[in-house]
Amino acid sequence: MSLARPVTTLRRTILVRMLLLVGGSALVITAGFLVLWMMPTLDRMAEAEFDRVAERVQGRLDHTFKPVEQLLETGAGWIAADPPHIDRPESFNQRFTALLTASPTITSVVAGTTDGRGWLLLEQGDGRLLNRFTDLARWGDRHRFVERGADGSQTDYWETRNYDPRRRPWFTGAMTAAEGGQVHWTQPYTFLSTVDPGVTASRRIQLPDGSSFVLGYDVMLRDLSSATLDEQVGSRGFALILTEDERVLGLPAMPAGISTDDWFGSLLLPVSALGIAPINDALAVWRQAGRQTVPVRRVSSSGEDWLLSQRPYPLGDHRLWVLTLAPADDFAPPWILIGTGLAGALALLMLAAGLIAHGQARRIAQPLETLAAASQRIGALDFSAPPPVSSRIGEIAQLAGAQETMRQMLQRSQQSLRDQAARLLGQVQELREAEERINALAFYDPLTGLPNRRLLGDRLRRALSACRRHRQRGALLFLDLDNFKTLNDTLGHELGDALLKEVASRLLGCVRDTDTVARLGGDEFVVVLEELDGHIPVASEETQAVAGKILAALGRPYRLGGQTHASSASIGATLFDGSGDEGDELFKQADLAMYQAKAEGRNRLCFYGQAMRDRLTARTQLENELREAIEARQFILHYQPQVDAAGRLIGAEALLRWLHPRRGVVPPGEVIPIAEETGLILPIGHQVIELACAQLAQWAGMADRAGLTLSINVSARQFRHAGFVDDVRTALRDTGANPARLRIELTESMLLEDIDEVIERMTELRSLGVSFSLDDFGTGYSSLAYLKRLPLAELKIDHSFVRDVLVDANDAAIARTIIALAHTMGLEVIAEGVETEAQRALLAEGGCDAYQGYLFGRPAPADELPRTARAPAPSLGPH
Repeated sequence: MSLARPVTTLRRTILVRMLLLVGGSALVITAGFLVLWMMPTLDRMAEAEFDRVAERVQGRLDHTFKPVEQLLETGAGWIAADPPHIDRPESFNQRFTALLTASPTITSVVAGTTDGRGWLLLEQGDGRLLNRFTDLARWGDRHRFVERGADGSQTDYWETRNYDPRRRPWFTGAMTAAEGGQVHWTQPYTFLSTVDPGVTASRRIQLPDGSSFVLGYDVMLRDLSSATLDEQVGSRGFALILTEDERVLGLPAMPAGISTDDWFGSLLLPVSALGIAPINDALAVWRQAGRQTVPVRRVSSSGEDWLLSQRPYPLGDHRLWVLTLAPADDFAPPWILIGTGLAGALALLMLAAGLIAHGQARRIAQPLETLAAASQRIGALDFSAPPPVSSRIGEIAQLAGAQETMRQMLQRSQQSLRDQAARLLGQVQELREAEERINALAFYDPLTGLPNRRLLGDRLRRALSACRRHRQRGALLFLDLDNFKTLNDTLGHELGDALLKEVASRLLGCVRDTDTVARLGGDEFVVVLEELDGHIPVASEETQAVAGKILAALGRPYRLGGQTHASSASIGATLFDGSGDEGDELFKQADLAMYQAKAEGRNRLCFYGQAMRDRLTARTQLENELREAIEARQFILHYQPQVDAAGRLIGAEALLRWLHPRRGVVPPGEVIPIAEETGLILPIGHQVIELACAQLAQWAGMADRAGLTLSINVSARQFRHAGFVDDVRTALRDTGANPARLRIELTESMLLEDIDEVIERMTELRSLGVSFSLDDFGTGYSSLAYLKRLPLAELKIDHSFVRDVLVDANDAAIARTIIALAHTMGLEVIAEGVETEAQRALLAEGGCDAYQGYLFGRPAPADELPRTARAPAPSLGPH
């Protein structure tokens, strides 16, 4: 006799199952939240807090140097308006004595002229001032000194000294600066007047009589150290300032037991002279990294983890380095408090889940219980009206009111058709109005009212013709606003458009009526200057003058949305005389010069020159050779073997090589970038598909090759091309290759745009028999959300993980995770870049299915592909 199962109610069954589902989900989500988000986030927050401390040090440097530059600008205005006289120094002293008193960092003011006159005003403390006046033409090596006491007393005397202001670094640097108004900062040196180490900010000033005057402010390194000495970096951290050759400019906090004079005596000494072990260890790591910027990095010193930030600070033509270092424990998050909070949140979540599950079970079961009771009454021939059933579940609601639902649906459909008809009429009217606006604005930019690209081309052709007729020159200036995208994204497109309108207005104010200002789109503008002098040097000076006006005009503050904003522009310029110049070539030249201006620091003008012309010529030559190579079919394929876990040869990856008639075999690294940029990647990719299919067809007739799978790489541009599927289908048909033996490798970057279109194209190719492998998995934007939707056959572990799999626990864990994930989803796994037997063995322990790398063979022509896999061999170098 069988035992009947105990009967339970529907409501209890639903409640128990919902509680199990919700509770398990809550635990999994909490664990995932903790491991995948919270712990990394807290670590990033700690690093961000340390980063803010490092930024604060840089901010204090700004508070030190920026006021000096601003005061130098003020002093330059004084000098330009009223140049000082060597025999009447009262105005010089009156102005700059107040400046010394107001500035906490400027210790003295120096000045000199190109004819050997010099001024010095030095603050000696206690209200005492010292003047030194030099006039080499009149006095020779004799210099006049005037000491002024705080009580107004004055001592005047003469001394003979070998001093010429024109040979001082502050004078020579300012005189050789690229721009007259540019502030020049000297390298650290010893002041002649005080014998203290420091730096000088100086600037060249053009006097009304055409001579040059240099004004400089001295800043002692003792004052610079105020930005780091008292900076609190955690409980035991440091902040200091170094030169490029690792000499100390700003001292860290003073250790106990050292006098102030001894500590300040370390200025300008090598940093190793400080004798602080964590700083020396951090600098060793920095040197190994190539002396690059280190935002935040962890380093080890004496077995303890430290946080390191090494940032450059530009000072004129020089660069200082701000080093910030602190124990990592000083910024560690409070894990006990966080764990307690998470436990409490999980308990509340479970309680809320129970209450919600109970309510949902009641809502689902109650209408079904009512229907069950009604069914029992019908079974008992009781046809009285049952109680009304109210439920949000569609099937139950349909049983109670199907006819009313249908009537409402038809009524809504009729109203929807009427609304659509009205919208269509409105759209037709909008299209007519848009067509009229397009016809009216065919030649002008609708935002700024400037000529657009079409009208600009016509104006440029007329300018070239005028230059030929009148034997004059013209110039094409290509302008791009600096950091416009950041402003546009921050303030919004409305204020961005307002800025573009103001830029257009200012550009028009900088040129003549005969010149042309146009907007190409975005933040790009073009200025065509006409009627320039026929001689290149003069035309260049005229172009520089206009560009200078433009830079100054665009550099003035903008009032947008009630706030003041700053902007600047980078300008590329090229001259033309109409003799053989083509508009497209001029645009290329000016565009190349504009990018050079951005590379040199932005907010400047660069002319197209011979170096740029050489790069453009080399690039054009390579592009032409590529076109000839495509026409002559100079591309070949080399094949790198792929083996299974037992070491058997199961396939190969086809790798592109260019068989150049003069240079020999050219690797793809020199071909692919320019092919992608010019669009030649499409015909090259088409030849790769044809060569691969032809090779598969050849292998099909060989007993030991017929079962091999051939993988090919496809660029994103080629894969998205409308005729890509037809190209593959045609190549398979023409060569007779087995589609099941062709495998296309895609990169994760292809999946970032229009994933639905990618899946549709993959599915169409999959229907032909072609399979897919996801290349370089784990290095891009890996996401289970798209991975489970893709018709893949294989995941490929990137060689960057395989390279350090034996020495880096993280890479080993990533490799094992990728293998487990692929097997869970029914995919095969192949590891690329396997160079040693130890790497293969570790991957095999994780369950890797196949391998590729120098351990089994280098890329080679098809006839050199081994019949079987190679035996394990020593490492052959980087993959």
